[in-house]
Amino acid sequence: MQKIVIIGGGIVGASAAYLLSKENVQVTLIDSNEPGQATRAAAGIICPWLSKRRNKYWYELAKNSAAFYKEIAESLSEETGRDSGYKQVGVLALRQTEEKATELFNLAMERQAGAPVMGDIEKLSEAETKQKFPLVKPGFSSVYVSGAARVNGGLFCETLRYAAKENGVEIKTGLAHFSPKGEVLVDGEKESYDKLIISAGAWLPNLLQEAGFHTDVLAQKGQLLELDFSEYETAEWPVILPPSAKSIVPFDNGKIIVGATHEKAAGFNIEPTAEGKAEILAEVSKFMEGELEHKIANVAVGTRPYTPDFAPLIGQLPGFDSIFLANGLGASGLTTGPYVGKLLADLALLNTTDLALENYDPRKYISK
Repeated sequence: MQKIVIIGGGIVGASAAYLLSKENVQVTLIDSNEPGQATRAAAGIICPWLSKRRNKYWYELAKNSAAFYKEIAESLSEETGRDSGYKQVGVLALRQTEEKATELFNLAMERQAGAPVMGDIEKLSEAETKQKFPLVKPGFSSVYVSGAARVNGGLFCETLRYAAKENGVEIKTGLAHFSPKGEVLVDGEKESYDKLIISAGAWLPNLLQEAGFHTDVLAQKGQLLELDFSEYETAEWPVILPPSAKSIVPFDNGKIIVGATHEKAAGFNIEPTAEGKAEILAEVSKFMEGELEHKIANVAVGTRPYTPDFAPLIGQLPGFDSIFLANGLGASGLTTGPYVGKLLADLALLNTTDLALENYDPRKYISK
């Protein structure tokens, strides 16, 4: 039986492991459990359709990812009987003028034809917006997209790993090393494989450096605040996308996640900072009512991988026919992770992928 080894147990690696566990292959997932994994410190918004990002290859990947999320989440819940952490609650994209709201509404309608999972699209008045999200500040109308979802990244990842293990995947905790010949060592012991998937997130350059590769992937620190609004029942509240780089994501029992920061110079430092907290509060308080500083219950910090042009890489490791990798997903890693895991699983199984991968060629970012 063919053996597939996966290095990295975040959202990408765990998704690949789960999907491969349904195939006639032997799977081993290796994870170092390093603190700062991006999956566990991400806002968790599944709504790529309103993005103004101009990179059409990013959008194609993210659009496919949003559609696949619903599919894999339903499959996970059915198989495990557990809450996967994914919930379709819709999104409110806030705008202050009729002109801006109409512009966004038109973009959403234009994209709906290629993304039916978007569901219903409506322009909501200030009063209707407040009805759906009671904490919104006055002065904002919105565009509502019913098919948008939120996901608890840590819970989703745990459910993937649980299901994979139940299906026979071996999960090892340890630090993987990679030799110039493509050998994998885990805590000094050789791990043989027929196919290898590398989904090591921001730690990829360190791993590939051992094999003589230069990798143009950088680490970005992201901080999020967890607010406690337990006096409200927030389980059905939609995600809020303000005209800002910060987002507002309600979960159950009054938990609202706000953020995040995008700190390029901080690298792998995962200490919460007063500056990060102040930046998030200053921005979010423009859109959300309440004494936010007194509502902080927790701070989450993670390290995201990104490339210099913020485009993802997915495909074969240069010089190795049986090694596949993905990286550079940045702040959209939680959105794209399960689908990227599917693409890597398909590559390892030599299946045709349903996305043309020449536009995500790793050779652009990885060289010897």
